This record gives sequence, structure tokens and C-alpha cells, in this order.
Amino acid sequence: MLNLRLPLPRFLSAGEVLSGKGSLAALKALDVARLAVLVSPSLARDSGQLAYVEGSLKAESVEVIPMPGGEPTLESVQPVVAALTAFRPDWIVAVGGGSVLDGAKLAWIFYEYPDVDVERIFRPFGLPSLRGKARFAAVPATAGTGSEVSSSTLLLDPASGSKRAVVSHELLPDIAILDPAVTVGVPPEAVAAAGLDGLAHALEGYVSKFKNPFIDLQAEKAVAVLLDRLVESWRDPADVEARLEVMHAAMMAGWVQNLKVPGVGHAIAHQLGGFGLSHGHAAGAMLVPAMQFNSEDATVQERYASLAQRIGLRDDLHLIDAVMQLKADLGLGDKLAAHTGADRQAILIEKTTIAAGAMNDVCAKANPVSFGEDDVAWLLDEVL
Repeated sequence: MLNLRLPLPRFLSAGEVLSGKGSLAALKALDVARLAVLVSPSLARDSGQLAYVEGSLKAESVEVIPMPGGEPTLESVQPVVAALTAFRPDWIVAVGGGSVLDGAKLAWIFYEYPDVDVERIFRPFGLPSLRGKARFAAVPATAGTGSEVSSSTLLLDPASGSKRAVVSHELLPDIAILDPAVTVGVPPEAVAAAGLDGLAHALEGYVSKFKNPFIDLQAEKAVAVLLDRLVESWRDPADVEARLEVMHAAMMAGWVQNLKVPGVGHAIAHQLGGFGLSHGHAAGAMLVPAMQFNSEDATVQERYASLAQRIGLRDDLHLIDAVMQLKADLGLGDKLAAHTGADRQAILIEKTTIAAGAMNDVCAKANPVSFGEDDVAWLLDEVL
């Protein structure tokens, strides 16, 4: 992989991507002796789904390790690191939603480098080379986070309540597998939240400061599919075709997130993890206000109008209407009160702190319009 310093358009993804019902069985082709499977707590409790995962594996020795619940933190993944160290796998397979895949990546780092300087890993591209001990496969159980094709992992800083990112192309999985059968037991609210996160990746990233015409094509397709098929996927877990289409769209949106970076909506959403709100719900809540705020700029407005026309809508206003209709169809309104777990009063009290965190977030650098504390306060007011 080229170590580029210039901001040239490029395409990066997982080493191999496989998809389709039953595609998890491709893991039987791995040249592996000791295989660690890191799974979500819910999957670990679901004997049918766990049997499906274990039946798709072939290794001399397999160890299933449940991940902690909630957003990963440096402390919460330490028992997983200890289990990996004791088992000594040469492949790690992570199966779960975005927080599980992110937590698994973090555990992988500390398995490879137990004494790594923590501040070093938070420096962009400061992570040392991985794969000295194990390679990594990602199997998303939700469609939206894009972690399966992401060069980063997000973790929660309990002290500030905001997200921190470890960014390195070393974190791109060796293999990503999109098997809709893995998603069957996922609660509907998680399906909706993940899908909105993917839609936010595509829509915010489409107007990013970072130019990448090839990735723009992926964004256009991702938006079209998510607007058209997410509700069906959410409503009927047995609709494998819809589930797979949404997984493909979410992966494309993941490419957008990874190579163009979303903007102010995500910058704010990253600060809301400590207020009882999942990242997907936060990103979904902030999406329309972020689009409206950025569309005050004529260039952004023209970009959204062009995107709308490419996917069969009249203009940028109809695009925003389509997003609002999608949220309504998913049973979610425009206000944070409609999103599960939001602590409105605490957010109101901490608006200044949230604004400071958003302005220093990596996504702030990609936003097409400069924003300050007053703008963040306005955006929060729009959803509160």
C-alpha cells in the first residue's frame, strides 16, 4: 500500500469482500490453526445464530469470545485482550454490529502490541504494523457502520463522553463478509439506527471537502438503495434480498465515510455517546439539520440538487424530504426525543462542551462549510 502524503483520490477497502446468503462459509477456506471468534453479547446468547457462525468455520482450534456490551472503551476490551493473549489465535473473526467490530479492532491492536503507547495509537496513521500475530476478518451483523471497510476504529472516552478515533490503513480487515443470514436476529431499532448511520455517511460525505469522483458514484448508489430498501429490510428480517441490498449499500457508504469523511452532523454525533444515545441514532438525528446547514452554501446546495436528480428526485429539497419520510417510515421523528435513550436535559446543559468537541473532531475538517460554537448550538436546538 502506498504511503501517500498528497490528498489524491484513491480507493481502499478490505483485502477481500464476499457477500450473499451463506457466504460466511467462505471462512472454511482460511489457512488457520487457531481461530478466535469475537461476537456480540446478543449473538453469544442466541444458540441458533451462534451455531450458524460456528458451523461456518474450520480450524484446528476455535475459541468464541463474547465482546462487552455498549460502545468499546480502552478498559472494556482488556478482558478480550487477555482472552486473545491466552488463546494465541492466528486469525481473529469479529461478528456483530459496528461497536463489536470497532472493539474487536481495538482488542486486535493490544493483542499485537500489549505495551503500545496509547497516545501513539491516537495519532493519525501512528499505529505500528499489524498482522505479526493474527489477521482479521469482519462480519457485520448490521448494515450501516461501514466498519468492515474502514481504516479506523471508534471508542468511547468515558471521561468526556465523546468518541475518539484510531486511524490507520492497518485496520482495514483482510476479509469482509456480508452474509444477510447473520442479521436475522438483530432488533429492528438497531437495523434502523445502523441504516441511518450509513445514509449519513453517504449524504454528508458526498459534499465533503475531500474530492473523490469514484467514491461519489458509490455515495449516489448507496443513497438510492437506502432510501428505497431500508424500510423493507427493517420491517422483514426474512427478506434476505432487501437485507443484502442494504448491506451492499452500507458498505458503499462505508467507503464514502472512509475516503471522503462525513461532516458536521457526524462531528456532533460523536459527542453524544455519553448521553444515552447510540451513534446511529445520533447520526440519524443530526442528518437533516446538517444537510440544511450546509445547503446554505450555494455550492453544497447544487451538489445535493445534482445528487437528487441522479437518483430520480427533483431537487435538494425533495432529497431532504425523502430523508425525513424515511425516518418517519422507520418510526423515528426529527427530534432527539424520538430516538431511544436520549438525555435531552443533559445535552442542553453541555452544549458548550459538545460544541468544543465537535469543532475538534476529525469530521469537522471535512465539512464543506466552516462552523463555530453558535452553529453547533443552533444545530442541537434543531433536534432538541
